Amino acid sequence: MTNPIGMRHPEAQVSLGRKYKSRKERPCDACRKRKICCTRDAYEKDCSLCRTRGESCQYVLPPNVRRNRQPNAAPQTSTSSPSSTGSIPSRRRETRPRPLGSNGNREWICQFVGLSGDQDPYVLRHCSFNQQNCYRGAEWAVLKIKGDTNGDVPLHFTVVPDTQLDARPDHYPTTDTEAVVEPHANDLLHTYFEVVHPSYPLLDPSRFNSPPVTGDPLLAVMYNLAAPFCSSSPPHFPALSSFVQQALPIEHQHPRLETLEASLLHLQRHTPTSPSPTLPGLSSSIGSLAGIAHDLGLNNDPSSWSLSPTDTNRRIRIWWALHIQDKWSALGLGRPSYLNDEHSNVPLPTISNFSHLGLANTPLTLTPALQFIAMAHLSSILSDVLNTFYTLKAVERIKLLPIEMLFSILDGFQERLRIFRDDHLCPLCSGSGNGGLDSTGSVVLAFYTIEIVLLRAVLRCLPMNHPGYTGLRGQAKTTLLNVVEFLEKMSVSRLKAFWWSPMTRLNFSLAGSFMFSQFLTSHTTHDIELWSTTIAHYRSLLRLHSTSFEMTRLASMRMDLLAQGMGVDSPLPLDLEREDSIRESGGILGGGFGVVGVGLGMSDVVGFGDGLKREVLDPRSAEEWIMRQGDGGLLLC
Repeated sequence: MTNPIGMRHPEAQVSLGRKYKSRKERPCDACRKRKICCTRDAYEKDCSLCRTRGESCQYVLPPNVRRNRQPNAAPQTSTSSPSSTGSIPSRRRETRPRPLGSNGNREWICQFVGLSGDQDPYVLRHCSFNQQNCYRGAEWAVLKIKGDTNGDVPLHFTVVPDTQLDARPDHYPTTDTEAVVEPHANDLLHTYFEVVHPSYPLLDPSRFNSPPVTGDPLLAVMYNLAAPFCSSSPPHFPALSSFVQQALPIEHQHPRLETLEASLLHLQRHTPTSPSPTLPGLSSSIGSLAGIAHDLGLNNDPSSWSLSPTDTNRRIRIWWALHIQDKWSALGLGRPSYLNDEHSNVPLPTISNFSHLGLANTPLTLTPALQFIAMAHLSSILSDVLNTFYTLKAVERIKLLPIEMLFSILDGFQERLRIFRDDHLCPLCSGSGNGGLDSTGSVVLAFYTIEIVLLRAVLRCLPMNHPGYTGLRGQAKTTLLNVVEFLEKMSVSRLKAFWWSPMTRLNFSLAGSFMFSQFLTSHTTHDIELWSTTIAHYRSLLRLHSTSFEMTRLASMRMDLLAQGMGVDSPLPLDLEREDSIRESGGILGGGFGVVGVGLGMSDVVGFGDGLKREVLDPRSAEEWIMRQGDGGLLLC
């Protein structure tokens, strides 16, 4: 069995027997007399009818004479469906790009068979499978993946032809995507693997060494992601965006691995920022992708399947890319996660799951793979944090726990984060300053974000008069100042790299909201002044970067809304001449982010870039702010 899982299949891949209603293969005499379909399974000499009668197929009758046919009559042009003529009508061939993977044959769509469904895999295992572990009927087939030996849980895929699914309906977009990007297609493809791929190594570059096929949603998404970074092409192709927006929802009805790859990459696009509480459509989009992944069986470990290493690695990468997207979006949007870890046994990705060759077989560094692996490990920790502190039932359970057990849980997570920092983050950051674009920013910010949401969850549960409360606020202060310094010292090589989105935009915003939380729960003059200064400075940095760095726009807008809601002043505008000079120099302070692990924290002194105005929130006075909170400043947030 060669790569049959999760992709469209030509009919020949499913069965080697006679094709249903095939005009290229002659039916036997017995079937012709009865005017029934002559079907033969793979490796069978006789058809099913002759085997039932105990006879052998005979081919001695002459061809039937076609009646009422005028000689020398010219064939009429048909406008019927492709299934009735055996090929796509010429009108559609001229206007519609050729469907992916079609070679004049029908294509087949696989769907994973779950353990609890109506197609019981323990029943399907008794089908008459051929030597390719395939059973095929006229319009339905079953592929057996596992279940030959006793004790194995049977795994199957059911397969149906795409003609049953209306895979390419009349309203499918007919955009000639290659003509849209002509003559920039080659430059865009190289830019994608030079800029986007080092940050998000989802695809295998070797798949794109062959000539492109027009009308491919995956290529269209890749072109759009690369366009802002390609100097020789327009920064955006509206026709491609329109094509993708129309094609992907149709493709979702009959998904393949390429469908999920294109959809995951499409989520990384830089969309206009909305001031609404959530990013419109993001949660529902991820829910759709989670359903597609389960249809394709991606939540199952493919290591023991009869797949090539390339296909096995591809499935593992796609699953973890979706897992990362699901967990971080659930965190940032405040929504439940769609993926349950109890229903997945896919191992964490390793270096061997990634290609080490780029386009034209050029060697690739290990940094892209190391970054993806680090993000997968960090997302696994985040999943446990969400399940422990942020589900509806977890909130009720945490209230009943003794304070000592709460601190024990916190210590366990912080130890896992320390191990992650030493094993993944430090090696990743130490090897990112070797020239070129620095694509590690998304991982570093994600690490700080997990520290933030962990401390935020514990502080919510801890009484302010508890002896450990002040210590946790000190840890929160260190982490938040790390985020401010991270943004303040953003290097040009990091700013110009491709960032994971929308998780990065949400993570910058999460840090800002936690600063407001610390400000609201401050009950000393020193803390109020510290956090008002820090918040105002962070807002200024976000606004300054947002002119050319889209990842900070959402956080800047959200913090402005929070400040207005609390009745405090918005930040004063920076000096325009100073702002222009900073923008031209490519950063605020220049230089790269320090080696993570050597000094993860900032000093307690709030000292920021020279020349920037100190902007503070103005709650009139610290004492008045404390009185506004009530209860002696003990405001629970």
